[in-house]
Amino acid sequence: MRQRIETSVGRQEVAMYSKTLKPEIMRTMLPPGFPAEMLSQPQYKMVVERDVMMTMRDGTQIACNVYRPDAPGKFPALHAADSYQKDLDHLPLWPIFHMRETNDIEFFVSRGYVFVHSDSRGTGHSPTGQWDLFGQEMQNDLYDMTEWIAAQEWCDGNVGMLGESLLAWSQWFCAIQQPPSLKCILPWDAGADLYRDVAWHGGMMAVGFPTAWHMWEIRGHYRLGIPDRFGTPAPNPEMGKWDMVWHVINHPTYDDFWKLRNPDFKRIKVPCFVVGALHKVGLHLRGVVRGYEELETPKKMMLVHGLMDGDEMAIFNSTEMKLLMLRWYDHWLKGNDTGFMQEPPVSVFVRGADEYRLYDDWPLPQTEYRRLYFNAARSGAVESLNDGSLSWEPPTESASSFSLSYPDPDWTHFSGGGTAVVEENGVIYGQKRICTFTSAPLEEDLQVTGNIVLVLYASSDQQYTDFFCRLVDQAPDAEQVPGMPPKGIILTRGWLKASHACTKSEELSKPYRPYYLHDKPQPIEPGKIYKFEIEVWPTSNLFKKGHRIRIDLACGDSPALDFGGHYYGIKVGTDTYYHDKEHPSHIILPVIPA
Repeated sequence: MRQRIETSVGRQEVAMYSKTLKPEIMRTMLPPGFPAEMLSQPQYKMVVERDVMMTMRDGTQIACNVYRPDAPGKFPALHAADSYQKDLDHLPLWPIFHMRETNDIEFFVSRGYVFVHSDSRGTGHSPTGQWDLFGQEMQNDLYDMTEWIAAQEWCDGNVGMLGESLLAWSQWFCAIQQPPSLKCILPWDAGADLYRDVAWHGGMMAVGFPTAWHMWEIRGHYRLGIPDRFGTPAPNPEMGKWDMVWHVINHPTYDDFWKLRNPDFKRIKVPCFVVGALHKVGLHLRGVVRGYEELETPKKMMLVHGLMDGDEMAIFNSTEMKLLMLRWYDHWLKGNDTGFMQEPPVSVFVRGADEYRLYDDWPLPQTEYRRLYFNAARSGAVESLNDGSLSWEPPTESASSFSLSYPDPDWTHFSGGGTAVVEENGVIYGQKRICTFTSAPLEEDLQVTGNIVLVLYASSDQQYTDFFCRLVDQAPDAEQVPGMPPKGIILTRGWLKASHACTKSEELSKPYRPYYLHDKPQPIEPGKIYKFEIEVWPTSNLFKKGHRIRIDLACGDSPALDFGGHYYGIKVGTDTYYHDKEHPSHIILPVIPA
């Protein structure tokens, strides 16, 4: 069924997230002299055609809404490939935030773009097919939809893609299929590797996000696949057969199931503008950075600010970001020289400095990798199970270590909910069941921007154990409140299951990022000291003078608000961390010279 609905140009902006959208920060997103007057200007009203059916190569019908300028002629098209139901576009940005991962449709249509919003097979109003997250059929559909759009009478043959999160992920998988009419993509906050980025962090099953996402976001579609309580037949029996949690549990290693769902960036041939949020540790950030590093096409990257889940949605829909996106699409889809590609390709928000800075590449070319070594000296800056120190000088002791015992399974039990968040607190383990290593107050500002590695020498009296680490910017001593946990910001995290350390690939690893195949894990030998290299997800932070750098180490999740809580079975045992001359545990920080 087609409906034609005329709407007015210029939907009112949603006023929200004043803390996130601070003018003094947002204006630094746009470079000086930003050429807003050179970009497409609003001049069209909008016509909407709903439930237009696209036929895929296997006969499956995919439903889409077509939003186009109310004017004759052909226009470039933007495609948002969705699985959250296209007909929820009209809802407010919050709390139904995932329904607005398309951005502001009228903004682009009024400026001369056709906007196509599709329901994936097996979701929304697509009447046939089974939803299979980035399986081969879904990838084929992305190719077919692109070419269908390009062939329509209202399209000039140039197709781009846009969207956040799942809609950004779809862009990777469309681009690797290389449809001829796809001219550019703009994956905004997209992960890449479903195994490492989402489901199995460091080889540990991340039960928090996959289960929550499956229950909250996807199962709503399943009502179309089952009869109701009155016996009314299911509208589409094929819907609801794909179970995210079942697949995660039944594919604990990196096998063919996950390989199919890990895009090969070398196959992408179109220009890419990738955007990520620095606080989305444990979900999107790693894939954004890895994608930029591996792409061999014209590319740009922006890492944006935020403190908690949802902040990135406000930034994605901000006026500043829409102008940046328009500048990208005008260049690649309309052939207008907006000057975008003549500017430095990387823009990164530096937390602490609270501004965006431009760089020539990622990792930043001026990076100096510096090592902060663990030692046994008490820092006196935090109360924890082990209050150790961090020093720029390597240890000289012949023997130095600390043993972390967990005599009860509850010591490592994940008991909290989860949200992507940069917590403005310190040690949030009420029982102080973690080890901390804290630097002296910094004598000058220190910018850390890039990928991080934790080198940990450790042993266990068990065959299986796990390592969790956090990098913290701890506020000056004068700002601390007696009797309260130290004030600080948890910047990023890293994880590694000890039995997966043997799968490290020297060929695929980089000095700033170890890479594990996660294919054939082996138990460790109790009592043997191993060198574990833990990938800590990227960050960008200015540690100010007087602040301290802190590393938190544990063998289990925090019981409060760690994103994507992990399952690691019943654990009872003792792990030992070493920091002596022969076993110099340390963290490698990407320091940016002043």
